[in-house]
Amino acid sequence: MDNLDLRDLAKELNDLRAMRDDAAGGLCEDDAERLEALESLEGELNGDLAGYADNEPNLIPEEEFEDYARELVYNVGYATEGDENPLHAFIDWAGWAEAIRRYYTKVTFDGDTYLIRAY
Repeated sequence: MDNLDLRDLAKELNDLRAMRDDAAGGLCEDDAERLEALESLEGELNGDLAGYADNEPNLIPEEEFEDYARELVYNVGYATEGDENPLHAFIDWAGWAEAIRRYYTKVTFDGDTYLIRAY
């Protein structure tokens, strides 16, 4: 499962709402279900999906959070990746992921659980 981009989901939500408002007969069943899922996600994010996306666009699948936490270490320069840095072999990645998890909020979308940076 890949990260989801809230900016894409916010655009989809707006598009589906516009379609619903323009359609005389309403949305087809699939679009109506998708709209419901997106509106549910928006509710979990304090009712402002687009605003939340401006601050933190990534929904990280919960089962991939440890990998995300590891990549974060290298991306922000806390450690360097590769054989030239022996310290990375001694890092407790599960412990690191658990330590930073408190800065993330758990949300459910389409039956899957994701983590997103809390602001």
